[in-house]
Amino acid sequence: MALLQSDHALDLLRGIVDRSPADQTEVTLKSDEDSFVRYASSGPTQNADRERHQLSIRVRLSAGGERGAFGGWREARAICGTLDDDAVARTLQRALDLAEVAESNASLVPMGGEVKVPETAAQRPTMDHTMAEKCAWIELALASCEAQGLEAAGLAQTTAQSRTLVNSSGRAVHGARSRAAFSLTASSPGGEGGSGFAETIVSNVEELDAARTVERAVAKACMNRTPEGVDPGSYTVVLEPAAVSSLLLFAESHGFGAREFKEESSFLCGRVGERLFPDSLRVFDDPLNDLYPGLPFDGEGAPKVRKDLLVGGALCDPVTDSRLAKELGLPNTGHARPQPCAHGPTTTSLCVAPGHSSLEELIGGVENGLLVSQFHYTNMIEPRDLTLTGMTRNGTFRIEGGQIGPAVKNLRFTMSLVKALQNVSGVGSTLEVAGALFDGEVICPAMRIDNFRFTSTTDF
Repeated sequence: MALLQSDHALDLLRGIVDRSPADQTEVTLKSDEDSFVRYASSGPTQNADRERHQLSIRVRLSAGGERGAFGGWREARAICGTLDDDAVARTLQRALDLAEVAESNASLVPMGGEVKVPETAAQRPTMDHTMAEKCAWIELALASCEAQGLEAAGLAQTTAQSRTLVNSSGRAVHGARSRAAFSLTASSPGGEGGSGFAETIVSNVEELDAARTVERAVAKACMNRTPEGVDPGSYTVVLEPAAVSSLLLFAESHGFGAREFKEESSFLCGRVGERLFPDSLRVFDDPLNDLYPGLPFDGEGAPKVRKDLLVGGALCDPVTDSRLAKELGLPNTGHARPQPCAHGPTTTSLCVAPGHSSLEELIGGVENGLLVSQFHYTNMIEPRDLTLTGMTRNGTFRIEGGQIGPAVKNLRFTMSLVKALQNVSGVGSTLEVAGALFDGEVICPAMRIDNFRFTSTTDF
């Protein structure tokens, strides 16, 4: 088993710190157990059981004056993929050698001292989930698709991760988490007609309803067999969670962090504290949430806590790490990436608070609009308004008189996320862990947004 028990991992890292001659040393261990099966209509196409360790050693050497004073620090990091003693010794020496030739950095703050973080653990059923159990999900997907004359493709995966951090200032933290996911894209043979997609992501695999996932994807594909053309323009849209997630993840990667805020490339700039958004829309980062918890500390070992991002109709201050918190005069919110890192702090467990409307009620409030299952090829055009562009995918449907109508061909959108969030007219009551077709996940409900702008059409 790749995941070490807390005591074992902490003792191992303390031993490395004690051997380091650097003025400051930080050792981080990331361990993963990953099991997955990719599949198509022909059956499994790729599978693996993987166990990995990544050991990172960060050292600092004083660059003049008293420790860290005046001249700052010369800092470097080295990484290895094993816990072998000789390899660890070589990695420590490599970090020291790199630090010797590094430029001094007076903006660095001392490594943090002792803290307490909540105990977190990977879910045992998720860690023990077998390939045979994943193949049972896949058999269900293949049988359901075959019965409807559809092609199948997807992924079944379980992952457990632990992270341990120890530094020479007395910080010693350990945490673990788990993830189970099953997805299905059901498509018409030969690429003619549309497709349907569904994915379920949970921490505890026992909560994953594979049958429901398959049912949702197949139903969408059946509704989407003969999509019709639709004119571009501005529509009221109901975005399902997967579509909401692919938009909000750009705020996570390009907007909520202190680095972008300091560089004035963030959509927060000039908007913090100003009431611009509906009161019904509440966004926050909460790694200790009950639905899909993350790790309890950040890349510097600082405790993570819930951080409001949009509340009471107004955007809040950005998330920070130790250095940018000091530079901006803000609290350290515990959002550092592993250091040293050219990128700034970032949210990791983005959440949207649920509203009071079911999906059916969100749809029922639309006289003439569109239901969007998912976005694809989403990219950022401009960061200050978070102007995004992308395409609908895997099921877009007319809404006529508050009812789901016929499927429509895919559309390209170009829309400012700031304006989109200002135009939210309904928030769903059911939360899902929703991913995107790039990376990351958001805990979010469906949303209804008015005046959502589609700029062009497609032939599929």
